[in-house]
Amino acid sequence: MDGLKIKKTGLFLLLLFSLYWCSITLFTHSHVLNGAIIVHSHPFKGQHSHTTAQFETIFFLSLILTTGEIFHSFCLTVWRSLIAILCTEYIPAAPNSRQPQAIRLRAPPLLVIE
Repeated sequence: MDGLKIKKTGLFLLLLFSLYWCSITLFTHSHVLNGAIIVHSHPFKGQHSHTTAQFETIFFLSLILTTGEIFHSFCLTVWRSLIAILCTEYIPAAPNSRQPQAIRLRAPPLLVIE
């Protein structure tokens, strides 16, 4: 049952991403507002316009601020970590075979007084 649930969730996420990608790629258009050209995308029919509040929302949703090299090195570190996780082979944990009567040889803790 869990496998079917995971497959359905995966298909739903794939469909959601596909619809999002189509929305931002296939419906790109521009508006001229006070001499500034505003380019964005969303599905629409024919001519349409936006209110000032909608233009502000488009501005804030598409605003990206970076500080330069720090951002790029951070992204590179994150991508390297993700790739390392994806490329490592999954090894299932071995069952715990410790027995209460087993002899455990371990040195006592060391106390250093100076």
